[in-house]
Parts: sequence; C-alpha cells; structure tokens
Amino acid sequence: MTPATAAAPVRLGFATLLVASIAAFLAAASADGAGGSWSSYLAPSAACPGADNPAAAPTAQRRAVGCLVNWARRQDRRVSLAHPAALQRAAALKGRGVASCGVLTHAPCGSDPTASLRASGYRYSSFGENLFIGAWGEVTPRDVVATWLQSPAHRANILRSGFRDLGAALVRGPGLLGDADAAVWVATFASPR
Repeated sequence: MTPATAAAPVRLGFATLLVASIAAFLAAASADGAGGSWSSYLAPSAACPGADNPAAAPTAQRRAVGCLVNWARRQDRRVSLAHPAALQRAAALKGRGVASCGVLTHAPCGSDPTASLRASGYRYSSFGENLFIGAWGEVTPRDVVATWLQSPAHRANILRSGFRDLGAALVRGPGLLGDADAAVWVATFASPR
C-alpha cells in the first residue's frame, strides 16, 4: 500500500475556518525552500541515528525525524527547532485521534484541528502539521521525511522560517490499513505565544 500524507499550516484565528485542502494549497503557493530540489534537503544516512531502521524504538524514530527535519532546515539556513514536551504531547494526541478515528485527517472524528495543541497546554501563535500513514514496521523515519520533502506543502511546513518548535509522534494504528497495522506519523510545527 502506498503511504499517505497530509499537510496544513494554520494561523491563529483561522484554524476553524480553514479546511485541510485550502491550507495545503496556501502552503504550496508560498512554500519556503521552493527553489531547491527536495533531495538536497534530505540528510545523508549517517547523519541521523535510527533514521533507516523501521524496527527502532518509537523514541529513537521520533528523535530521527527531529534530526532529519532540523538537517533540512539547516540546508535552507533556518534555525533548528526545539522539542518542547507539550508539543510532543500535542503530536501524540493527534496521532492517537487519527488512529482511533481511522481516517488520515487534521480533524480526527470532526475535532477542531487545534484541539490537541490546546489539550497539551502549548500556547501557540502559529502552527503547521504534517501527517503520514504507512505500514507499521516497514516505514523508516527517512521514508517519512523524504515523502514530506517531496510535497511542496509538507516541505513548506518543515522549512517555514517562523516556526521555532517541533513535536513528532509515531502512533500504532491497529487495522488502520485494512488487515495491517499502520504507522501514523504526526509532525506539529509551531511558534509559542
């Protein structure tokens, strides 16, 4: 099965007004890093421990995604993102929502796209979100970030100059891909208030 992704940048005050498709379109129209080839943003194999191991512990895979994202940002002369615990919780909450509702969406089960941020206690001025779903135990962190980098909307979230923080989560979605378990990835990008 081909992995699926979704991206949406959301600005404070517009979160409930924007649907994911409009947000993704806006991100693509003003993508940071639009001039470079996606592959120039992907770290070499040795740069991020655990990036090529789909069987690594989820904690190691989350660290690898953070490393890969920050490597891409450095290639575009952006500051590296910090990993506050509240934003990690927000990403995990969104991943669990996607897994339990069974649909790859920024608004699982019809929730507000910002609900996981509010529930985590992260006070944001702006945020963006990348989602990915693939087969559990078959997708590496490098696969996930490479897929996001190939998409202008996802790459825009990774490289957006205004973001300061990143929360990444890997959640198991039992039966989400039919008979197989899914790996649900969420990357939440934000700037604090």
